[in-house]
Amino acid sequence: MLAMFFSLCYTDRMKTNFDKTSRQVPVVTHLAIALALVFFCGCSTVSHLTMPASNPGNLPPLKVGVYADNGPSGIGAVEWFRLINDSPEMELHLLDGEAIRNGKLDGLDVLVMPGGSSSTEYQTLRPEGVEKMKAFFRAGGGYIGTCAGCSLMTDDVKGRACVMPWKRVSSEPATMFPTFNLNEKGAAALGLKAGSHVIRYHGGPFLEPTTNVIADAKIEVWGTIDAEATMKGKVDPKRKMYGSPAILGGTFGKGKVFIISGHPEYFNSTLYIVVAAFKYVSGRDITFPTRPRTPRSIAVGFLASGIQGVETAATALDLDAEKDFDLVPIDLDAMRQRRLDHLDVLVLASKSSLKNPFMKKCIHEFLARGGKVVGFNAGVKALPEGGIACEPRKGVVEAIRKLFPQLPQLAETPKE
Repeated sequence: MLAMFFSLCYTDRMKTNFDKTSRQVPVVTHLAIALALVFFCGCSTVSHLTMPASNPGNLPPLKVGVYADNGPSGIGAVEWFRLINDSPEMELHLLDGEAIRNGKLDGLDVLVMPGGSSSTEYQTLRPEGVEKMKAFFRAGGGYIGTCAGCSLMTDDVKGRACVMPWKRVSSEPATMFPTFNLNEKGAAALGLKAGSHVIRYHGGPFLEPTTNVIADAKIEVWGTIDAEATMKGKVDPKRKMYGSPAILGGTFGKGKVFIISGHPEYFNSTLYIVVAAFKYVSGRDITFPTRPRTPRSIAVGFLASGIQGVETAATALDLDAEKDFDLVPIDLDAMRQRRLDHLDVLVLASKSSLKNPFMKKCIHEFLARGGKVVGFNAGVKALPEGGIACEPRKGVVEAIRKLFPQLPQLAETPKE
């Protein structure tokens, strides 16, 4: 196997340490320092990466695992990584299926499962990973699942976690901003106002109860989808969207779960729901710092259609930590909205664009009008002619800085 190359980039905003064998690397603060660590090991990807809390105060940091294997996808997944990493009260643990199967949930407080593909999330977890996850809940671990993270918990088909006696009957692939009606029970549990809450939706499940009895599960409906607003017009009524259960909560063993078919993590306007969800599943108050309003020097797009593992997530966070970069997660909808017009660089982490002619067209047009395209790992296969292949993490940061000589360049890593 090839040696794996990882870097630790420390800034005032993010302090990173790599934990593959539960051995903690000392955290260095203040000035930006780039350290390169080379590990020769029997696997080809990072399995577990920890971002310590920046200022947990008098309480120990809330240790939050976010699933970052194949399965999570889209802007929402990147926003989950950024939100947890930014919060001063939380310590981010990026996990893949191998890490969960190897017991890395032990000692964590909450697991977050982003949207994407629930079937792929199940495949990368494998049945033994799902059982580890359920054991984590039974022992008191909290769970927050959005979109695919909601579907994963259902019990309707083979390849789901069977945590709640609800099944997916349909979904709507369009992006929309429907009204989620939070009922009195959900409002009381979350400490929010009952009634209408407009939340971004894109492909989450419409649910209905099953007759199955699931041991340890006491999960109830907290809200339904009662109205819609979609870019594609009316939703097919056969999809059973109206009145569909879409927010659920309760307990699985000693653990508390919050499950929603929408994406409250997507916009600042709905982060109050994320805050309430963490309060419910962990009993802790958390905050998210306000992001800078002034754009940074270089607008860096990160194509989020297909997270390819912990290293992909860590690379996005490394870019986000650079004071000269303004990280802009990009997906198919963002391309339709011509957001590439406002970027200087586009980073490809997967080959997902090869499967979509419109995405390929947008990327070629972006390159033709002077934009720069950088790819790493599987994203190298999707690079158009003129694109730049590089190593992940520090390699991506260095490649972008070299494209813009006016930016300070990273110091060379001393050779041992």
